[in-house]
Amino acid sequence: MAKKAVSAQGIVEAALFSAFKNGMGGVSLADIALELGIKKASLYNYFAGKEEILAALCSYCSDFYARVNFFDQEIFTKINSTNCEKLFKKAVDSYIKAHEAEPLFQIYTLVASEKYFDKNFYDICETQKKKIFDQSFLFFKIASAQTRGSEQKSDEELRLYSDFFTDGIITRLDFYIAQKKETIRRNPECDAGSLFALPSDEKQIAGIVAFALEILRRVI
Repeated sequence: MAKKAVSAQGIVEAALFSAFKNGMGGVSLADIALELGIKKASLYNYFAGKEEILAALCSYCSDFYARVNFFDQEIFTKINSTNCEKLFKKAVDSYIKAHEAEPLFQIYTLVASEKYFDKNFYDICETQKKKIFDQSFLFFKIASAQTRGSEQKSDEELRLYSDFFTDGIITRLDFYIAQKKETIRRNPECDAGSLFALPSDEKQIAGIVAFALEILRRVI
């Protein structure tokens, strides 16, 4: 294997790929070094050992997910009575498809599996869940005001819809990504990364979008 340029971030990203394939418990310094095309001893120039690499991997996942939003912030200034469904549909579609690309695909599968064993990963999941809830609540509140006027839903009602929407989206995303990971796992070429470009399952995504729009229509 040709030697790659080595950096602390490169080592963490190699650890992410190893964890994606083998789980957090299956990450080894030998696998990381092999992925980078270097000797295992070279890793110690950047990290004290495996535990330090895994801690850096957790921080990497947390920092990356902190930049992932369900809605772009500018969308909240564009919502009106005629375009709210279109904007909502586009946001749901984009959010699901964003999780198909590297490295978010790998990060999501790692975080989703490790949240049961590591509080740090659990906290990443909970932070993202709260972000979806907060952003969907804001979207619903603006959309309700635009379409219902004085008859708009109360904040208590909107929180219930936001909670239901958040749980539903996470459940459906889990199922969607689990299926895609299984497809990749079964293909011997997955190491090349070529299958991360697999086409989206438009039928399944359409079902997720339909679920989301049904909730929005109850709000507006």
